[in-house]
Formats: sequence, C-alpha cells, structure tokens
Amino acid sequence: MSNNYTMSPFWKNVNEELQYQGMNIKTLSALTGIPYTTITNGRNRPDSIPTADVALKISKVLNKSLEWLLGESVLLPKSNETDVSSNEENVLQKLNLYHKYERLITSLENRSVRTQTAFINLATAISEE
Repeated sequence: MSNNYTMSPFWKNVNEELQYQGMNIKTLSALTGIPYTTITNGRNRPDSIPTADVALKISKVLNKSLEWLLGESVLLPKSNETDVSSNEENVLQKLNLYHKYERLITSLENRSVRTQTAFINLATAISEE
C-alpha cells in the first residue's frame, strides 16, 4: 500500500479521511460504486487526479467538500463514461475560482471585521467602475 507522502493531495486527503472515519477502501468502493482497482490505482500514483464524477462520488460518501479533498488548485478531467451535470460543472468552476483567490481569502479571514468590510467596499467600488 502507498503511503501519504507519495499520494496526490486528493488521494492523501481521501486516505486521511478514510482513516479518521474508520473506513477501508472496499467500503468506499461499495458505497460509491467506484471499482476498487480505480481507487487503489489512483492512490498509488503521485500525479493521479480523479475524474469529476469519481471525485464527486467520493466527496458525497465521505461527506467532505471537493475543496477540502482537492487541497490545491487543479482542474478535474471529465470522465468519458458519464456526463457531468451543469450543476457539477458550476461547482467545479467555483472550486477553481476559489483556488485562484485562496491566498487572498485566507489573508482576509485573518484581518479584523473593519478591514474586511473596507476591502469589500473597495472591491465593490472597483467592480462598479
């Protein structure tokens, strides 16, 4: 079995959540309908990024957001087997937008409410120009 240091961020986070929930890969496979080999192959490749449908199924079963599972800015490829609904596309677009501005958001969260409000007012004024 692969260790967390060679897993992609997505699979590392899935592995940590499986351990936290006391769940194994067979159970995850059964609950998601994703073949066991798909999950183990993904976990064993450091550059592995799951398709959107696989990532969404896993996030739903683990009750974790895609943002949390991905852990970094990545674009998920579409599966050739199933179409991703427009709602799921919207989630992926928002996820990518979040990752684009993640440092800014984190920085703002560490500021006072007064500073946050001033920044929002400034950004609103700029966007209205």
